Amino acid sequence: MPTERKIQQVADLVDRINRAEVAIAASFSSESVSNQTALRQAMSNSSVEVKVIKNTLLRRAAAEAGKPIYSELADGPTAIAFAYDEPITAIKALVAYLDSLQDTNFAIRNGIYEDQVIDAAYIQTLATLPSKEELLARLAGNVIAKISEFASLLIATQRDFVGLIEARANQLELSGDVVAEDVVAEDVVAEDVVAEDVVAEDVVAEDVVAEDVVAEDVVAEDVVAEDKSE
Repeated sequence: MPTERKIQQVADLVDRINRAEVAIAASFSSESVSNQTALRQAMSNSSVEVKVIKNTLLRRAAAEAGKPIYSELADGPTAIAFAYDEPITAIKALVAYLDSLQDTNFAIRNGIYEDQVIDAAYIQTLATLPSKEELLARLAGNVIAKISEFASLLIATQRDFVGLIEARANQLELSGDVVAEDVVAEDVVAEDVVAEDVVAEDVVAEDVVAEDVVAEDVVAEDVVAEDKSE
């Protein structure tokens, strides 16, 4: 008959199993209590909970949680590090801390990640991956770089567009000067034509006057001749 204390322990484990994003099992045979306490404190700073769990309770909790795969972690004296957020960050923190210990009996055995059993070698590989924060920082850097590149492209395009507008304005201005010169030339030609017409008219008028004078002289001679004949 399970005691009330064990029932509570199993319920606590079920809650942790259901919330965990990753669970890493480590053996700690003959590890001192002070080192176990130091591990818990170091991991709590990284939002990781370390629990020493009896295998019978772990198997029962795995069954009640509907995740029998967690029974794979029950093998000898077991300490499980539960992380409920940012699993890669938690793995990196645990591996880094254990690697920093000079003399320790802690040894990572296996773990549960994305509902799969992972071995110690794979856990070490995951510890080399960038964390979510690092990925976001890289993504932000790439986005900022692309935005800067796009802004530079817009500025260059605007500059080129302004240059085209100025070139077109200069072209139109030059075209206007040519047209103005053509108009002036046409005006000069027109004035020359008018002058020629005026001269021609003057010449014609002089010819007409001369003819009139000659005609008058002829008439006068005829009148004188008639007077003599009388």
